Amino acid sequence: MKKYRYLVLILLFLTATYIWSSLFASSANDVLEVHFFDVGQGDSIFIETAQGQQVLIDGGPNAVVLEKLGQQMDFWDRYLDLVVLTHPDADHLTGLLEVVKNFEIGLVLVSGVAKDNQLFNNWQVLLEEKEITVKTALAGQKIELGQGIYLEVLWPNKANLGVLEEVNNYSVVLKLDYQEAEFLLTGDIEKSTELALVNEDIQADVLKVAHHGSRGSTNPLFLDKVNPQVAVICVGENSYGHPHPDVLERLVGLKVLRTDLDDDISILADGFKLWIK
Repeated sequence: MKKYRYLVLILLFLTATYIWSSLFASSANDVLEVHFFDVGQGDSIFIETAQGQQVLIDGGPNAVVLEKLGQQMDFWDRYLDLVVLTHPDADHLTGLLEVVKNFEIGLVLVSGVAKDNQLFNNWQVLLEEKEITVKTALAGQKIELGQGIYLEVLWPNKANLGVLEEVNNYSVVLKLDYQEAEFLLTGDIEKSTELALVNEDIQADVLKVAHHGSRGSTNPLFLDKVNPQVAVICVGENSYGHPHPDVLERLVGLKVLRTDLDDDISILADGFKLWIK
């Protein structure tokens, strides 16, 4: 009789394990992962869908991005569907040169702004040598990543091409949309561009705080329109005072995450809920 009871218990345990494993596997099939890499004083964001679409936004100021990608991608995987250079400052561009050297890339999306320096020239030469398709980002473009996930370009727009003085204000601004879960990825935009965007659909659950928490960004009106639950600051040791105390004060009440304090930050979404790793 005891053996029978033990057998029943074992069967019940195995059945429960199978059911929970199946539920977990089913939910995992719907999970979008957004990783904010700790690359020091710079930006690098990696997006991966459950269907295997992989997007890298900026590469940070050094080759650390290769190590970070190696932690998230299979060792044999050397393909990125999309690489985005939000703007050609060194703290966003430098690591991308190493990425281009080591990966095959389906498409590169750029702001359309050039810089007259050796770093940017090397970038241009690499893209040409590897015959990578390059497209200039413009507001209204939408990239489908499958599974109902879209990456929409909100900025720059045609009206402002060649008008703005600051390279930062030409940063490619992207909205990552997965049903009810939304991420706003802002590059290094400053107040003038933020205010130009307040009449757009910029509401998002997660805000990548612009320009590493610079005082000239994260305008209160812009922040109010985004109305995020989570603010992520990509920042490292620096002499600029980033993130500025004024910006941190504006973010009071939100869940604030910083790569200089929290290392790599991973936010997962199933289209409705968010999880922070």
